[in-house]
Amino acid sequence: MNVNLRQRMVQNWRSDFFSPRGFLARALVISAFFLAVHLAGLRDYTSVLNGTVGSASAGWKTSAFFGLAYLLAYLAFVLLVPVLILAAGILTVWHRRPHQD
Repeated sequence: MNVNLRQRMVQNWRSDFFSPRGFLARALVISAFFLAVHLAGLRDYTSVLNGTVGSASAGWKTSAFFGLAYLLAYLAFVLLVPVLILAAGILTVWHRRPHQD
């Protein structure tokens, strides 16, 4: 990894929470987590919501844990990521507006 790219990534992660960079960094982390659990195939384990086990080889508790992890990642991706992106855009526009003193 390029040193400058790594430094920029660390700088963006350490930015203030209530800043456009902070909002976008958190949205990116949530998106990456959802992509990871989706590619891992945890979507199949959401069948515990209707009372069936996601996999015959996995136990009921394991299936419930994986199903809940996928459900929480999905809800965070669908509900939080758009809000964080919109908040970053609104905050960017707010900071760039001309100040009237």
